Amino acid sequence: MIEKEAYFDSYRRLQDALLARYDLVARSRLVYLERISTQIHVLEAGEGKPVLLLHGGAGTGAEHIPVVARLTKHFRVIVPDRPGHGMSDDFDYRGCDLRKANVEFVESLLDALGIERAALVGNSYGGFMALNFALVRPERVSNLIFLGFSPGLLDRRLPLMMRLMVTPIFGTLLEATLGRPSDKNTRLLFSRILVAHIDRVPHELVELETAHSRRHRQSISRLFDAGLTARGFRREYVMRDQLPNVRVPTTFLWGEHDAFMTPEEGGVAARLIPGARFEVISDAGHLPSTDQPEATADLLEAALGAR
Repeated sequence: MIEKEAYFDSYRRLQDALLARYDLVARSRLVYLERISTQIHVLEAGEGKPVLLLHGGAGTGAEHIPVVARLTKHFRVIVPDRPGHGMSDDFDYRGCDLRKANVEFVESLLDALGIERAALVGNSYGGFMALNFALVRPERVSNLIFLGFSPGLLDRRLPLMMRLMVTPIFGTLLEATLGRPSDKNTRLLFSRILVAHIDRVPHELVELETAHSRRHRQSISRLFDAGLTARGFRREYVMRDQLPNVRVPTTFLWGEHDAFMTPEEGGVAARLIPGARFEVISDAGHLPSTDQPEATADLLEAALGAR
């Protein structure tokens, strides 16, 4: 318990520093989701149309604070730490049907917050989560926005580093070296696959992500095992054939230098969804909220109807 309290104290300190850096006043609270029996951490700010921003695998909601600071001028923005991440409870993903688990999480959160219908903005795995929910509960989704690559959009592809993490031998070696939580390794991971400009990543975020990786190492590992194999994203979670069934207004905002999939390939996915729009965020990587927060916020505001 003392270890958990120390982690929460450190996390809150770093989160508060990030909020101050971007002049954002936000409510930070813990919400118990009875339906899935877990407690999660939520950042919430602004008023107006609800926007639920879902972070990527192994990440935290704090990664998107630079963009949230802009969106709150027009919207009520909710940014949870997904189960097993940030200040949310550990979560055991073993044996989970990830598509079903994603729908249950989003619906449980909306219900707990008293929100009937919201725009969903998903980065990376958060995009997979948002898509799963939009397909099953379209009446509760006002907009679906993919913020960069989402696993399973077209095929199984994932970067080699991620695939090696779930192999018996290389995975063990990576966990003992590059996978060991440290600020140095966090910066290396960000520079290799997440951002185009590591100098744009605030040191507070690096420290927060390192602490989070250390705290939730087991939850993250089990999530990867549930979704990944050495060949990529599990075949049963490839969503290409489901994309034509999306029936909510959809926008793709794609980093020009997304290491997971090029804009040209992302455009193929967009054309499979009726009426979907596709925009490229110049000079941004897989995490455009950090790389190019102003340009990302401009495009999000337009997609969400603030302009």
